Amino acid sequence: MWGHLNNQCPKYPLRILDKKQKLLSFEASNELSGTLKAVIFNQNDCRDALCRMVVIDELPFRFVGGLGFRSFCAVIQPRFVIPSRMTIARDVVHLYNSEMEKLKKELTKDDQRVCLTTDCWTSNQQIPYLCLTVHYIDSDWCLKKRILNFVQISNHKGETIAKLIEDCLHKWGIERVFTITVDNATANDVAVSILKRRVNGWEGSVLNGEYMHVRCCAHILNLIVSDGLKELHHSISAIRAAVRYIRLSTARVEKLSACVVKEKIDFKGKLVLDVPTRWNSTYKMLEVALKCQKAFERYEEEDCKYSQYFLEEEGGKKKFGPPSKIDWANASRFVEFLRSFYQATLKFSATKSVTSNCFYLELGEIFNLLKNLALTNDTLLLDMVSNMKKKIDKYWGNLDNTNLLLYVAAVLDPRYKLGYITYCLGCFYDAQTVSNFILKVQTLLRTLYAFYSKGEREVSPIPKSFTSSNTLQDTLLSAFMKQKEQITFDESLNEVDRYLADESVNPLTPSFDTLFWWKQNSIKYHVLSLIARDVLAVPISTVASESAFSTGGRILDPYRSSLNPKTVNMLVCTQNWLKSTNEGLVEQFFSDEDDELVQTSLIL
Repeated sequence: MWGHLNNQCPKYPLRILDKKQKLLSFEASNELSGTLKAVIFNQNDCRDALCRMVVIDELPFRFVGGLGFRSFCAVIQPRFVIPSRMTIARDVVHLYNSEMEKLKKELTKDDQRVCLTTDCWTSNQQIPYLCLTVHYIDSDWCLKKRILNFVQISNHKGETIAKLIEDCLHKWGIERVFTITVDNATANDVAVSILKRRVNGWEGSVLNGEYMHVRCCAHILNLIVSDGLKELHHSISAIRAAVRYIRLSTARVEKLSACVVKEKIDFKGKLVLDVPTRWNSTYKMLEVALKCQKAFERYEEEDCKYSQYFLEEEGGKKKFGPPSKIDWANASRFVEFLRSFYQATLKFSATKSVTSNCFYLELGEIFNLLKNLALTNDTLLLDMVSNMKKKIDKYWGNLDNTNLLLYVAAVLDPRYKLGYITYCLGCFYDAQTVSNFILKVQTLLRTLYAFYSKGEREVSPIPKSFTSSNTLQDTLLSAFMKQKEQITFDESLNEVDRYLADESVNPLTPSFDTLFWWKQNSIKYHVLSLIARDVLAVPISTVASESAFSTGGRILDPYRSSLNPKTVNMLVCTQNWLKSTNEGLVEQFFSDEDDELVQTSLIL
């Protein structure tokens, strides 16, 4: 029957007259440029594209059986045979396996050394998951991050975490681990200690894993600021109560929006109500509310119930508010103070750019801010600054408490090298302490240089000078090239000495790309560039892993909570791998989403 319909029946509407006939179509990623290409219908390609759409857009498998989707396909391409949800589920498994093999080859080629971040999360199924993310800089000096595993974990004990990560590394064939970034939980200390012994046994660590453990700087910064905001000022409480009153009713929100228009305020956003456990949400609440200050004052005049709301008791206590002129002025001071911490958190939590080199630069600015405020008589901020100073001294006051690799990373930033770090440390510590610490940083850098000089990784050799010949012209040219080479690469100094002695890049250079600089100078600093590739890849926060929990939460919504953990692992990982590619529309459409994840998943 099918043979008759497809080959002979002239009235069959889906009969293919010429299977090789192609159509002209615009390329999906270059539609605006007007680039045309010839395409031909292919059932397998369409199925593969459908499978990728289901994964990337976090669609349920039953989506392919929906009436709307089938009607759409019937119009856009009647010849496409829509697979069932079970077939799509099998296609997802095949896609996961094929993408995994591609990533495995990339991670194991050229003896690639990697950095890891990990964190745990509990789903709405009350199933705990562990997310393991790998970070590395490839041979083309591009920073990459990929989720390796999003798997179920039986408990949060250090031994269990270590065993799960070890199994994952075996599965991926990864032996060369440079660092592991985790938060401050005691279980993580145990896990990293166990993993350090395992990687040392594989001979995949650097300097016996002494600097493998990196603590999440964004998490520590959150603890510091949260401690300072432990006792909230009544001005913050008054503004919070005002925001809560407006958000309780749609009519009030619309009325405030009308006040915004009447006051000619250039603001089209929404009010933010903070979460007490997240200081950054308190900062955003105050920042947004301050933009609408005049609107709040006008609203108070137009709504008689507004003032009465603050006369009510809450938890046996009278509410603060409505916000006065002094409250708004105080809020402005709080926002100005917290902005430095918020910006530092964003830089620590970046996932598309290197972060290890900015650690001490941001820390120095925070130290300087707290130092200057402590010397003033600003009673509004004095208690907050005092609490923060105690907390920051606990974690970062003692220079020996911080992983030295983070200071080496700052030295490997060609804009700063040792000069700026020495200057910053001199502002907060005595000369002897600074001298001793700088010597430790230099010693570690030279120790790393000696380690990497042993031929750990094959790299392109430095160009040799011309070979002499019998002619006078060749002999002179050879001598000239040799002299030029000696001037450019002084053999009396090793690469560390030459790098530190060479002139630094202007720190004010706009849009300076540290990785691009090292790519250009990888021949001049042959071995040092290998160190830079590994050190600059070190993430100083676990946000890359935490952001995966947002994806997991959307996949495991109340309507899909029956998905088993293996399927969840495949969906989360495959989506991350597909989005991380630099081809097609995936990168174009999702570039902004990752930036939002950094801000929304900051510090739990």
